[in-house]
Amino acid sequence: MESSTSPRDTLSSLVHGDSYREALPRLTEIFAPELFARPSGLADQDRHALTYQRLRHINDQLDTSTPLLTQRDLLFPLLEWVALADPSLFYAFFLHHCTTVGALLEFGADRDDLDDILARLASTETVGALLMTELGHGNSNAAVRTEAVYDPDTREFVLTTPGPEAVKYPPSVACPGLDRLGIVTAKLVVGGQDRGLFCFIVPLRDTTGPCPGVVIEPQDSAPILPLDWATVSFHGVRVPYRNWLRDSASIAEDGTFTDTLSTPALRSRQASRLIRYVWEVAAVGLAAVTRASAAIAVRHAHARYTNGTFAGFADPMPVIRYRNQQRTLFGALSAAYVSALAAKSFTGPEPAGRSAGEIRTLFTLKAEIDRIAERVTADTRAASGVLGFSPANRFLDYQGLAHAFNAAGLSTQVLHLNAAWTMALGFDYEPPADDTTTRDLDLRDPARWRALAGTRERRLHERLVAELGAARAAGLGEFDVWNDRFDLAEQLAEAHALRLLVDLAVTETDALSDPGARRPALDLCSLHLLGEISAHSGWYLAEGLLTAEEAASLPGLLDRICADVAPHALRLADALDVPYDLVGAPIAHPEYASAFTKTAFTASDGAAPDDTTVTESALADPA
Repeated sequence: MESSTSPRDTLSSLVHGDSYREALPRLTEIFAPELFARPSGLADQDRHALTYQRLRHINDQLDTSTPLLTQRDLLFPLLEWVALADPSLFYAFFLHHCTTVGALLEFGADRDDLDDILARLASTETVGALLMTELGHGNSNAAVRTEAVYDPDTREFVLTTPGPEAVKYPPSVACPGLDRLGIVTAKLVVGGQDRGLFCFIVPLRDTTGPCPGVVIEPQDSAPILPLDWATVSFHGVRVPYRNWLRDSASIAEDGTFTDTLSTPALRSRQASRLIRYVWEVAAVGLAAVTRASAAIAVRHAHARYTNGTFAGFADPMPVIRYRNQQRTLFGALSAAYVSALAAKSFTGPEPAGRSAGEIRTLFTLKAEIDRIAERVTADTRAASGVLGFSPANRFLDYQGLAHAFNAAGLSTQVLHLNAAWTMALGFDYEPPADDTTTRDLDLRDPARWRALAGTRERRLHERLVAELGAARAAGLGEFDVWNDRFDLAEQLAEAHALRLLVDLAVTETDALSDPGARRPALDLCSLHLLGEISAHSGWYLAEGLLTAEEAASLPGLLDRICADVAPHALRLADALDVPYDLVGAPIAHPEYASAFTKTAFTASDGAAPDDTTVTESALADPA
């Protein structure tokens, strides 16, 4: 790596596009650090109330006469800063502005009779929530039991929860004193016939309590993501006809039901159109907290000194000098850049329509960003020692958000299996080439990464398709055909994700305008990409794609790349565009001990006023 890196703006262009730069002045106005200081010591109810106060504060600073969901140049930068400031607020923000408003725009398009509801949501006079999943069926939206029975005499729908398995969980609607509105998925019954799943606009509570027929039972607030979680059930709730988000369906005055979608099964799949908002939002928020976790930990490792056994208890040295810390923290830094590239790839204008392949790419990248976020937030917390466990330093908050979004919008595992299913069926998918022409290239050559990632994906795809075909030929039912091949299917999806990330990293770094920035940026990204290849080195060796010498050399190669990255690590961390004042983590500051305590120390305390070096005596070097 060259001794001088590119300017920060060039490196940060990998993380953010022009729309983010344009939004920065607005963001700094809205997110005053004193208004978004991390809550500490609040009772649950006060913490929940603060979340919605902050939601309204942000809203009051914006022009929401046009839904934020359609202002994507502003929405995505906002989502990043909300995630960094307050993960609980991030969850409430996306449920309100993206899924609730999104349902009205998606299924109530071209209807002016919903304008007053949109206006109340725009002003946060009413706060929205999404009520899709039910207690009895976990993350499945395909087996919704809640019923909306059409009453032809009143042209209303009677919303009913038929049993405990149909109770909606886990909407965050328990906080009192707020006007709340839910988008509720329910099975529509007209004339005694199931017409499929639809969304309904349902008032849940006003400032005095739950609406008639709506039962809201508060549930424990998760410490890692404090929100006003609840179970919700409906008991003969009357819903007016206009609150039916009917999309292309209708019910005539004589009770005749019509829908352009021919079957209830086809209609029921349409409710999942909202999931794309979850995937986009999750990708942006999780990439943001991944960046923050990596940047905080890397900065701290330069300021945290240790006396270690292997250093001979000589003069203290920063822990970043230790190779095991470098592998962890520079690996986290690399993963942060790679996840940022992935998130940036779909924050532009929304396409008029997405192909099956583009939808698969969207949810595959969401799953991969979540996987990265869970790992990076955990690894950086652990690498920061006891201070990593302090809530003030944000790792636990950010880890909680990553855990929560593992399940939101379908779990990471389900998304992997869905991706493998669509690829096995050939839905808008062509396997990459089985490329063995690059075997003589160095492992630091991007062409070699592309060949290795692409060939692994192709061979796993061929194996999965062959095994599925053989199982079907043996007369097995579709469940049994897949049941013994889920592990192989997940491997295929993960291989596909790696190929996508390799292509993004190589394409984006090649496009950097500053030639001096390309090699440093590519070297940094290579830590994550080669780390993923190294994790499967046994497979590559068995397939003849790596030699034994190459497989054995990978750990040493990663160490050499770390050594190249080390002189530039702080600049690379700062190019991640983390607003440290907003994040507020004390250990992100060089003088972190002073930042962590409000107590004033003077020379009379036994230390010089400017002596801020902190040392740790250890029986062993830091893990």
